[in-house]
Amino acid sequence: MMRTITLEEPVALAHPVVTIGTFDGIHIGHVSVIEAMTDMARACRGTSVVVTFDPHPRQFIDGADAPGVLTSLEEKQHCLASLGVDILAVVGFDDALRQLSPEAFVKCFLVDKLSARSVIVGYDHGFGRGRQGGFETMKSLGKQFGFSVFSPPAVCIAEKPVSSTRIRNALLKGDMDAVVQLMGHPYPLWGRVVEGEKRGRSLGFPTANLLFETPGKLLPSPGVYAGVARLEQPYIAVVNYGKRPTFGGDSARCEVHLLNFSQNLYGKILPVEILYRIRGEREFGSKEALIEQIQVDIQTAEDMLSRHHTDGGKFWR
Repeated sequence: MMRTITLEEPVALAHPVVTIGTFDGIHIGHVSVIEAMTDMARACRGTSVVVTFDPHPRQFIDGADAPGVLTSLEEKQHCLASLGVDILAVVGFDDALRQLSPEAFVKCFLVDKLSARSVIVGYDHGFGRGRQGGFETMKSLGKQFGFSVFSPPAVCIAEKPVSSTRIRNALLKGDMDAVVQLMGHPYPLWGRVVEGEKRGRSLGFPTANLLFETPGKLLPSPGVYAGVARLEQPYIAVVNYGKRPTFGGDSARCEVHLLNFSQNLYGKILPVEILYRIRGEREFGSKEALIEQIQVDIQTAEDMLSRHHTDGGKFWR
C-alpha cells in the first residue's frame, strides 16, 4: 500500500529509486517513467518514490493565468497507488523552493532527504530555478552525489510527444477520445457533493452537485458526458457540466446522475471518471423536452459504457 509523506525531515528507505515531477494528469508518458521506476525498484528490492509538488508550480508562479489542473492531489494519489508506487513524497511549492538552483534542489531533496540511489526522469524534465536543470544536469549531479540517472524515451501519439498541454486542449474541446487515448485512462472529476437546487430530482433524475476543492481544476467543454463513479461498487454516471440554459442558469455547475443509486452523498467526495462526450449543452423549449432528452442521454451512456469493464481496476489503462 502506498504511503504519502512530506519531506520536512530525512527519511530512511531501502535503496530509494526516485522520480520527480508534477505528473499532472498521470498520462501515458508519465506512466512509462513511473513503471520504469517501479520495475527498477523491484529488481533491486528497493523502494519506489515519486516526488511531486503541491500546489502545481505553474499555479504558484502564474496565479490566475496558470493552465488548468488535470489531477488534484487526491486524484493523483489514487492513480499512483494503482501503479504500485511505494512512497509519494509531496513537497509544498513556495518561493523558497522556486529559487533553488538545480544543484541545491538535488542536494536538498534527492541526497539529504531521500538518499536516492537511482533517479528516473522524463525526457523533458526540468528542475531548479527557472527549470534550468535538465537530463544532462541531472546526470552530472548524479555522478557528483553518487546516484544513477535514467530517462525512458518519449511516448508519442500521432508523431508528437504526449503532454499535459495536449490533454488540456482536447478536454476544452470536449474531445474525450483524444483525452482518454493520451491519458490512458478516464478523466477524473472528483468533487465534494454539496446542496443544489434539486431541479434534477424534480425532473425524476436526482443529481449530485460537485464542488471541486482544488483551485484551477480543469473541467471539460460544457455538455453531457458518460462515465463511472467508483464507490463501494462502480455506478454508471451521466455528468452534465454547464450553465443549464433551459433554467436560465448564469454560472456553470457540474451535476452527476448515478444509475440505480439512491444513497445520500452530501458532504462526501464522489470519485467520478468520464470517458465519453454524449452531446453539447443545449437549451430546451419545455420541461418535457428536457426529460425526454435526459432519458436518451442515459440510454446512450449505458450503451457507451457497455463497451468497457466497470467491475475491475480502479485505474483504467
